[in-house]
Amino acid sequence: MSCFVQPTQETVSSVESISDQAGDRLVVLMNPQWRITDDALDAASKDGGIWRGLASFLGGKGDSMQRLSDAGFQDIFTLEGYVCKGGDIRLAKRFDSDWFVFAANDDATGYIKLGTMKDRPTYQDVDGMLDDKGIGLKYARDFGMTPKI
Repeated sequence: MSCFVQPTQETVSSVESISDQAGDRLVVLMNPQWRITDDALDAASKDGGIWRGLASFLGGKGDSMQRLSDAGFQDIFTLEGYVCKGGDIRLAKRFDSDWFVFAANDDATGYIKLGTMKDRPTYQDVDGMLDDKGIGLKYARDFGMTPKI
C-alpha cells in the first residue's frame, strides 16, 4: 500500500508514477489539498480549447483531476465544511451513500441533520435546506430575533 498525505496538484506526476508501479496494491490520497468547488481557472482548465492549457498552467485543477480520474482514483470518503447564513455547515459523503448535510447547533456542541442529496449540494441547496428547517441567520439567532438551533 502507498499513501500520499495532503497531496497537491504539483504531486500528481508522483502519484501517477507510484500508482503505475503499484499494480494491484492500494494507493491512497489522504486529505488532498484541492478544493471541491471550482473557480474560473478550474472551470476553464476542464474545458477543451485554447484556454485549457493556459488555465491549467495558471493553477486550474482540471488537468490534474482528469489525470487522477484516468488513473482510476475514486473518492471513498469526503468531509467538507463551510459557513452558510453565519453558521458552520458540514457535508459528508461515503462512496456508497448520498451526500449528508449537517448544521452546527448554536452551542457548538453538536450538529443537526439538514438533509441528503444524491449530487453534491450547492451553497444554494444548503441555504434552501436551512430555510426549510426554519433556521435563520446566525446573528439573528444570537440576538434572539429567530429561534436558536
